[in-house]
Amino acid sequence: MAGEVSLHDGLARVRDAWQHLVSLGEMSEQTFHRFSQLLQRFERFTTARGVLDFDAIGEAMAASFIDAHGRTRHGHIAPAASATRYLRRSVLRMCFTTARELQLVDADPTWGIALPPRVKGSTRPLNDDEVIALRRAADYVERPTRHAAAAALALAGGFSGEIGHIRTSDLDLTGHRVWMHGSTKTTPRWCPLDTWSLRVLGTRAEYIQNAPATAVRTPLAVSARAGSDEQVQARVCVALRDLLKRIGLAADRSVRPASVTAYAGWETFTRTGRIEAAARHLGMGSLDSTAALIGHHWQTSTTERKERRNAR
Repeated sequence: MAGEVSLHDGLARVRDAWQHLVSLGEMSEQTFHRFSQLLQRFERFTTARGVLDFDAIGEAMAASFIDAHGRTRHGHIAPAASATRYLRRSVLRMCFTTARELQLVDADPTWGIALPPRVKGSTRPLNDDEVIALRRAADYVERPTRHAAAAALALAGGFSGEIGHIRTSDLDLTGHRVWMHGSTKTTPRWCPLDTWSLRVLGTRAEYIQNAPATAVRTPLAVSARAGSDEQVQARVCVALRDLLKRIGLAADRSVRPASVTAYAGWETFTRTGRIEAAARHLGMGSLDSTAALIGHHWQTSTTERKERRNAR
């Protein structure tokens, strides 16, 4: 029960629960290791300030950790970058969401912590914790749904104009990838499937193939009834918006169906450090448009690097 668990033991139980999510494919190994490392830093941060009980962590302590200054690669103390602050908040949000499910705490001290928008007046990528919540909201109980398939294809890097046309024949389950046919704005390409998307789409494909013969040509993420490209795209958007609403993002004006796809591009960029890799993943011909979609301000980053060099 809340109030009876030490900070160390509580965080250990949270990490154990995350490890279970990894086994289900709802959290990637990369996210698990990144989140676990930050959770260890959070434990050191709070312990150094005399907080030893899990439920003693308040909003002020959480905000202090999120905003804490750090060292640059040159060893200088500097304010935390926006991306770092967002990642820290994602980790703490996921931590306390898990802790509430485990009945370790009753409240979430990060609930009221707001950060400046990463992308002004446009679509932002989902955060890591939001993607995990999306997977959990989309997962099926009795049968694989079109909603889950739409989420899986978007997280693979497909846009709403492409997702509704994907069929079982486009899946390469052995190669852990799916063929995106492209659109007026994107090029055809193979997109990788993570463990969760592979499971969802594989089960969805099996469900369709075992349905009556008239349903064999059913797309993975929308119904089989005929319609124009615009109508098919609208059905995909409705499914993704429904999932975003389920996880509490309906009121966030910067979150749209493309936010799910943008996360795939952002993951590729953070893994490779190359905006070109993200553009290829998403089938986008413009590096500027790719950077804008995933919220990477490369001109700002270049300016900051120059300022740091001049300050030395």
